[in-house]
Amino acid sequence: MTTAALQVKPPGTAAFRVPLDPLPFRIGRSPENHLVLRDNRASRNHAVIRREGAEFVVEDAGSRNGIDVNGVKEQSHVLRSGDVIRFGVDDSYELTFVQDSPAALPTQAHHGGLRKLRSMLEVARSLQGALSIDQVLASVVDAALDITSCDRGFLLLTTADGLETRIARGAGGKALSDGLEIPARVLHEALRTRSELLSMRFDSGISGVDSSILNLSLRSVLCVPLIKVRAGDLSETALVGTIADSIGLLYLDSTQHQAELTSTSRDLVQSLAIEASFVLENARLLDEERKKQKMEQELRIAQTIQQDLLPEASEYPQTGWLRAGGLSIPSKLVGGDYFDILPSGDGRYDIVMADVSGKGVSSALLASLLQGAFVMSTAEQIPPAVILDRLNRFLLGRTNGAKYATIFLASIYRDAPMQWANAGHCSPLLVKPTGEVYELAPTGMPVGMLEEGNWKDAALQMGRGDLLALYTDGVSEAMNAAREMYGPERLVAVLQRNFWLDMGPLTEAVKADIAAFTGGEPQRDDLTLLILRYMPD
Repeated sequence: MTTAALQVKPPGTAAFRVPLDPLPFRIGRSPENHLVLRDNRASRNHAVIRREGAEFVVEDAGSRNGIDVNGVKEQSHVLRSGDVIRFGVDDSYELTFVQDSPAALPTQAHHGGLRKLRSMLEVARSLQGALSIDQVLASVVDAALDITSCDRGFLLLTTADGLETRIARGAGGKALSDGLEIPARVLHEALRTRSELLSMRFDSGISGVDSSILNLSLRSVLCVPLIKVRAGDLSETALVGTIADSIGLLYLDSTQHQAELTSTSRDLVQSLAIEASFVLENARLLDEERKKQKMEQELRIAQTIQQDLLPEASEYPQTGWLRAGGLSIPSKLVGGDYFDILPSGDGRYDIVMADVSGKGVSSALLASLLQGAFVMSTAEQIPPAVILDRLNRFLLGRTNGAKYATIFLASIYRDAPMQWANAGHCSPLLVKPTGEVYELAPTGMPVGMLEEGNWKDAALQMGRGDLLALYTDGVSEAMNAAREMYGPERLVAVLQRNFWLDMGPLTEAVKADIAAFTGGEPQRDDLTLLILRYMPD
């Protein structure tokens, strides 16, 4: 009886033989194939060898570059001993089909040290190429099988439910798809002891051996923990820690003979486990980086949407009886500050400034919700204190007191006193042309904290030329390197120095003054400012 095999010559390394078992025998770059081609130019599923009666037939499996048999491009070819199969590109794998008796087929086990060297070189090649993580891990398991002469190899990763098989390989580079039963007690012991290399040899006559091992007729089991490592820090791989430090196992077993475990083999297998640990850690870091980039992209979109909700510079009234300028700079990509100025007929403007507690996405979402509620409430032209009561019930009903907001609301009239209410917000500053300064102190507590807030309206008659500056605590509490706060006094001073500038330049003057004070120090809170000038006829 003759046996069919492939003499495999990878580019740049020694040849080895692989029996054509099982059939059909799949060849390609995917780790699920029976023979894995570690060459990016090969297709994931490149070729397949089938048996048709007494003959073996190689077929192109829909590959990108096709297959050549004895230098001729073929779609399908009946193989004869000595036929050479290539994969449509130069300097790639070369497979020679052979049929001979099993005794005449030298195996890679006879190559000793050269075989081990070839195995390590194969891993190095896969690491250097732009291959998938699973392909690299498969090459690690294949190399471990070559080095130890084991029959099966598994790379298992720890999950919340236990161990999950990531890679399953048989000797000769075969992918395993069934019969993956493994002795659970042995694996648990390997994780528990966390020894560098757990090696066991079994004899069916020994009593007390785990039933899972006897059922599988195992003679040797090797387990190497995969250790959580930091990329670039090789020293940590030598540490023995707790079970929580293990990310998985490299498991090898044999039913035919005892594993080859010389000191050199132990060192090589341990090196392979370390390499697999680094590959998995790099994959984890890459996955985290991709998630981070996706989140940042979504936050940038949210930032654009939030900025679009604020009034644009062209929307501020620049002439007429009320003029305005403003800015909002979040400490993160999105923030919890919000302001708006809405015209209500020819002789009235409704203004609001809000600061939702906390930072980030949740505060930004609530600020947007408050904006919608404010716009709907002001359309009814109701007093500011009533609007605050509505906003309080709106926010309390959605956060159960977990979030609150400080808000300043005002209705400014051309021919009547301004009506306003302050729900715990920073006191707006009224600066007169004479230099006098008045603060519009809170008339009630922030909204969203308690069911009853007892907000009160107040009235103020503004004079021609008066400036009203609304700001959040990101302005007054902006810090420099010495941990000094900017404070309302500096805001008043810069307004007084630049009092008669147009609203746009005046806003930029305040922004520049804050930037000069902080000296580029990162700020902990959102910075929001709205400046109004009252100029009735």
